[in-house]
Amino acid sequence: MPEYDDPYARSAQYLDLMIAGWWEHHRVPLAEALAELPSGAGPVVDAGAGGGRGTRLIADVLPEARILAVEPSLPLRTVLLSRTADDPALRDRVTVDGDDLLSARLPDRVGGMVMANLIGHFSPHERDRLWEDLSPRLAPGAFILLNLAAPLEPERVERTRMSEITVGDRTYVGWARAEPSGPERVDWHMTYEIREGDRTIASDDVHYDWWTLTGEALAAEATPHGLRVLPHGPAEAGLYKLLRRD
Repeated sequence: MPEYDDPYARSAQYLDLMIAGWWEHHRVPLAEALAELPSGAGPVVDAGAGGGRGTRLIADVLPEARILAVEPSLPLRTVLLSRTADDPALRDRVTVDGDDLLSARLPDRVGGMVMANLIGHFSPHERDRLWEDLSPRLAPGAFILLNLAAPLEPERVERTRMSEITVGDRTYVGWARAEPSGPERVDWHMTYEIREGDRTIASDDVHYDWWTLTGEALAAEATPHGLRVLPHGPAEAGLYKLLRRD
């Protein structure tokens, strides 16, 4: 396994809590898309599986599917593996892989792939490699399901509270802002706070690069690899399906 520079090394303790709202808010269009995947066509890959919330949704919608959950972040993968092992509905049919998607040992034929909140980690060159590798692996009728998160082009994003969750006596709050950092990139600045009453008892500041991408640009770069791009669900979800043209 190649060395992985984990952008979530410091923030992973907060992410599974704070991403829960995204999965709940978009559950219906995600589930509708997953239900369209062909049955028995090969394992469904959950790429960038995080703590496994998407893995669990795939398993709920496709109760017969084998699932390969790929997550290179060690702390996130720890949550993923524990959640999988503790759930009898997952333990026998979910395999957890610790490589990043560019290095993972994927099966020759996959019945679909979910890339939720992931594509911005890949540069245009890396995305070209992905489409080249993934297109021939898609079984007939299978597709890649991904989302494009705002901003779709480099622009400043004012500091916004993205999540607030109370567990026991403590409240976990996440803040985010972004600054353009190149022609196709933004630099996200995240602050995670743990509060108890009126006190902030812990605070972590992290930042990471994110490659922006519009739906039109996605279609332009996927087309040479024999993929067509179709929007799915409400526009605010930013969901797209990538299917082989043949």
